[in-house]
Amino acid sequence: MKGNLWVLALSSLLGVFSVDSYYAVSVSSILLIWLWKGKRGLLLLATLTFLLSFSYTVFTNSTNITSLKEGEVALNGKISSLPQVDGDSLSFEASTMNENVKVQYYLSSEVEKNDLRNLKVGHWCRLSGTLKSPSPLRIPSLFNYERYLYHKKIHWIYELNEKPTCLPHSKSLIVKIQQYRQKVVSDITVVFPIQLQGLAASLLVGDRSLLPPDVTDAYQELGLSHVLAVSGLHVGVIGGLFFWLMIRIGVTREKAYSTLFIFFPFYLVFTGGAPSVVRASLMAMTVVFSMRFQLKLNPLDGIAAACLITLFVNPYYAYHIGFQLSFLIAFALIVSSHTILQRYQHPFTKLLALSILAQVISFPLVIYHFHQISFISLGLNLIYVPFISIIVLPALLLLFLLRALSVSILFTVLSEPLATLIASIHRLFLFLSELNMNIVFGAISEGMLIISFGICFFVVLLWERGLLMKASVIWSLYCGGLYIAPYLNPNGEVTFIDVGQGDSILIMLPFQQQVILIDTGGKPSFGKEEMWRQRESTFDIGGDVILPFLKSKGIRELDLLLLTHGDFDHVGGAKEILEGISIKRLLLDQGIEQTEVEANVIQIARTKSVPVSNAKVGQSWSVGKANFTVVQALQTKEENDGSIVLHANVGGYSWLLMGDVEAEGERQLLAGRSLPKIDVVKVGHHGSATSSSSEFIDRATPDIAIISVGEDNRYGHPDADVLERYQENGVSILRTDLNGTIRYTYRSNKKGSWSVMLNGK
Repeated sequence: MKGNLWVLALSSLLGVFSVDSYYAVSVSSILLIWLWKGKRGLLLLATLTFLLSFSYTVFTNSTNITSLKEGEVALNGKISSLPQVDGDSLSFEASTMNENVKVQYYLSSEVEKNDLRNLKVGHWCRLSGTLKSPSPLRIPSLFNYERYLYHKKIHWIYELNEKPTCLPHSKSLIVKIQQYRQKVVSDITVVFPIQLQGLAASLLVGDRSLLPPDVTDAYQELGLSHVLAVSGLHVGVIGGLFFWLMIRIGVTREKAYSTLFIFFPFYLVFTGGAPSVVRASLMAMTVVFSMRFQLKLNPLDGIAAACLITLFVNPYYAYHIGFQLSFLIAFALIVSSHTILQRYQHPFTKLLALSILAQVISFPLVIYHFHQISFISLGLNLIYVPFISIIVLPALLLLFLLRALSVSILFTVLSEPLATLIASIHRLFLFLSELNMNIVFGAISEGMLIISFGICFFVVLLWERGLLMKASVIWSLYCGGLYIAPYLNPNGEVTFIDVGQGDSILIMLPFQQQVILIDTGGKPSFGKEEMWRQRESTFDIGGDVILPFLKSKGIRELDLLLLTHGDFDHVGGAKEILEGISIKRLLLDQGIEQTEVEANVIQIARTKSVPVSNAKVGQSWSVGKANFTVVQALQTKEENDGSIVLHANVGGYSWLLMGDVEAEGERQLLAGRSLPKIDVVKVGHHGSATSSSSEFIDRATPDIAIISVGEDNRYGHPDADVLERYQENGVSILRTDLNGTIRYTYRSNKKGSWSVMLNGK
């Protein structure tokens, strides 16, 4: 069994994934066939491990259910996560008698905000509010928050309607460690220079809440987000320093080993228990145990044992990107690094080889989850990872000790230069992230993920055998093929993206012959917020929804960004789109006056050298068998009726996209003009009472009506009479509030198929 424990770890992992993935079942079959041919002694154990993990995950799913019901309810619960206060929002997880809930509360005053900052993990609270189901995935390939909460065994968002009443309660050791962690985070905000606070909290206690959102985004864009996670590097450095200190003060090695064995579980809880910390801590404990009892440990068995223990504690860890990357990279380094490093002599080339190995083996997972990779990620990792491990982390640990020992003068002397240096580095990262040096590949399927892993492992195997040229050629062909794959897609698509109360339509012709984005959605703000209400983490439709969706489709450039009119719910996300992706042309309405957001968009477009023009009636263009015509663009002070109305023949359908046109605009459209037969109409102004007159519906005679509208919106859209008028005319209705993102996919301009993310209520 020595050296083969990884087979059982892989079997366990596949057992977890096989519960909801046929691809994992296929890989499991291949593994068992391989064992049958070469390692029959392991076959029975691997099969049993697979079946046990599969059954355990099925059992975990069967018990991961809720006993609560939607609606208003009063609950008592214990705070189980660090309370987060951001602007006028408070959130934390609470353990009730039956299950966990995600608690959210909107603060009513600055006094209340300051008061609730004293909440601690372990406090027992009386809560009153409304239970709501987490929003399901409404846009394909984006982050699935509902599934994320499910894997944390949370089924409800609990929106409080009054301030929680909380008192200290739990005295357990784990809670005390968590409270100490919370105290350290609080102390960091008070004593550390502001430029250091985010990095110090992230590296010392595994809490990223103090990092500015734009800095966090920059780390992710540049492929450096793993640096912010407490992992093997931190566990090794801190464990090593702790061991060295104990030896220096006269503690025997045996007692030092025993103390470390107790220290690592404490550190695991103290840093938040992320999968990467669990993996590193378990491996460190295994190493300490073997050293204490002078056992010869196979590193591969060590990481396999850590994987098995982690999945036994919680099989849902397998779905965590931190778990996947942590174990995958650690496994690759253990298996291949020794053979590969023998071929290099200089320390820099060894470091470069290790970095390339980690990049190659993690590449499929990064593309699968994020759809892109930074062009300069390798170079930055080569420089920044050693800088963090050799300079920053030890310096932060020293500052932490100096503060604990109340050596204030030395703390200030050392912290200020480090803060200045980190601030300069973060400014550089922000600058680099704005250059958009990411290579977009698009989303890949589970099947392609498995094939990609096979290719990557084959490349590493060739490298191990000294066939670097062959490995490089295969790697280049693989990456090149993945890069051009979006342009080889014969399917065209018309997508009504669920942006809430707003509009955004993506038209992508086969082989990406032309990509058009019509409107960008946008969440308007109402009035100027008081300073204390302003949040660090703000949500932007363009940057957080539209751009990730475009990248998931492998879209690197828009041929046309068409903004129907200047209302915020149609152009509010345009700023992030302009700054995040290349755009060939921007087409605007003929409005007499520009809204403030529209003027801002025009200014950004000009700085980006994007040609800007106004739509004109009769303006048309064709690409392949698809053709587009602007049928209305009124010069009016009324933004809605001034919307660009676009007619398109795409995918075997005749489309009429109405923007926010209301009754008057409809009359102008119909006056003295015969509309072509319309198959699909994008209903004007979200189906408001002032749109979709009987005359318009009778003249357009659509078969399908699409209404882009926000769930439970404040305007009451769509209007019941409008819905009734369409239904009386036999028109099928699809709505983004009920159906989520609505997609029409076709091939060769022939009629295709419709799909929705949700089936409605």
